[in-house]
Amino acid sequence: MNEEHLAPLIDDVDLITSDCDSSDVDSSVEIVSNVDENENELIRLSTYLHLESSEEENNDQDSEWPAPPSPCNISNSSDIDEYDNSPSASLPTASNNHHHIQAKRIKGTRRSWSVKEKLTAVAAFEKNLSKRKTAKHHGCTTAQLRSWLKNKENLYATLQKKKGNKRKRVEGGGRKLVFVDLDHQLFIWYRTKRSDPKDITLSSGEIKRERITFRHLMKEGRRLAKELNHREPSSTWYNRFMKRHRLSLQKPKRQNKIPIDDVHRLAQSFYTFNRRVSTWSIKRSCMGGFTIEDISNMDETPMALFGDQCKRSINDIGTSNDVNGCISNKRFCTILLTVFAKNQRMEPVVLFKGKGNVGVDERQQYAKGVHVIFTPKAFINGPSMNLYIQKWLEKVHDGQPKLLILDSANSHLETEMIQRLRKKNVVVSIIPKGCTQYLQVLDTSIFSAFKHHYQVAADEFIDKQGCRIKLKLSAKQQRILCTRLIRTAWIRTQETFDFERAFLDVGYIWNDDSPVCIRTLPGFIFDPSTVTSSITGVFDSQNEDAEISCVNTPVQFNINSNQKLKQLSLDQFVNKK
Repeated sequence: MNEEHLAPLIDDVDLITSDCDSSDVDSSVEIVSNVDENENELIRLSTYLHLESSEEENNDQDSEWPAPPSPCNISNSSDIDEYDNSPSASLPTASNNHHHIQAKRIKGTRRSWSVKEKLTAVAAFEKNLSKRKTAKHHGCTTAQLRSWLKNKENLYATLQKKKGNKRKRVEGGGRKLVFVDLDHQLFIWYRTKRSDPKDITLSSGEIKRERITFRHLMKEGRRLAKELNHREPSSTWYNRFMKRHRLSLQKPKRQNKIPIDDVHRLAQSFYTFNRRVSTWSIKRSCMGGFTIEDISNMDETPMALFGDQCKRSINDIGTSNDVNGCISNKRFCTILLTVFAKNQRMEPVVLFKGKGNVGVDERQQYAKGVHVIFTPKAFINGPSMNLYIQKWLEKVHDGQPKLLILDSANSHLETEMIQRLRKKNVVVSIIPKGCTQYLQVLDTSIFSAFKHHYQVAADEFIDKQGCRIKLKLSAKQQRILCTRLIRTAWIRTQETFDFERAFLDVGYIWNDDSPVCIRTLPGFIFDPSTVTSSITGVFDSQNEDAEISCVNTPVQFNINSNQKLKQLSLDQFVNKK
């Protein structure tokens, strides 16, 4: 059901009831979540409604373009505009009047002028001494030209500054700032979170690089406006605030754990292993022993109930958007998604913090398509991974060979789990450490689409309850609502996302043995024709020891560069302290 997240919570009229059945640490405390409007919708709306215009033209009285003068009225005098405004001026003809009416009907936004263009028009007037002729030649109005002549000295001063020829207005021009105190204090608050990149007096330990999203900026702005007894600014005001202080929304820079050359080498080993294991069974398709439905990828991601799922954060223009610590520090739960190139069979798994001693009534209100597991810290561990593998085998196992692609997390590298999957004809392929941002399809595209649908579903629930209110939800109600939001987001992701195309882009599936260009890893090309398999055979009990040996011991391959590469062992992926 696509609208399950909008269903009312049972025995919960005003969303303020307490939870007595949950054994969670915070189950007896009502948690207040400040809910704001969707950041992405606000930005798109403000961008759509924002019209760029020249602020220096606000005081002009002549808003119409000058009509072409008749030949009898052309003069070289500088006061021809005063003559045209006199009562004795000749009336326009019917034809000119018709064109004037048509021009008014198609009237649009007037263009903006740079400082260099304004001074060019001023210089032309000083040569011909005719405002009308200069305005007609340069396409401006006489009122604009008079304003530029009046501010000629300021225009010359602005031109001498850095990038002055591209500026649209002089210092102090444009619309005056309304909330001066709010603008000043909000920028001071921003600098306490993110240091000025141009400040060379700060040491490396004093530099602050916290993650600030557009939602956080608006929340702090409302708090400051309340302290200063100001009315609440609109979302457009915050967009102009970022422009005034040369800030923009950027994606946080992900620190490369390993050099890009090492990423190419490890990616070669990863794709070579995947192609090699496809030859271990009887050929069933162009992918050897596998079909499109046999390849899957699983990974975890933290989620906040009503938190900001947006990737972009505010940063100074022209600087690297580095963020200290984890990009997302607010973890309400952990979601495990398993995706296939075709025929999605595995439902989402959500990890909640707690001992799992919840009431039957709470479990009955969970979304039907979501599997819930309780862990001490809402992180995946060995027992929760075993529960997931059991669920995966129930949904996916059909006796045919399968390829399960995982990252190098510690819980994914347990030997007993790999052997258990091997007995079910499932090969585990490990993405090398530091390469997940390039080689894992969930990280490259699917998680972002899923979180977008989750945020939209959360906003729909908020809009139904009322705009900009404080939702008082107990721990029990939060868990129930979270499962429903996850279910809705997963259904919408399956309806709108092309999983097969994403798997092709990352190289998990292939149509032939032609070289593969990985979209998410620029500069890398994998040529499968150079791979020579050192072990051949079928998936049976006799080859179990051979496969485990291939996973845990180095295997050599021939590649284009005549340089031998090794398949990484599981021990190499484990962090050694």
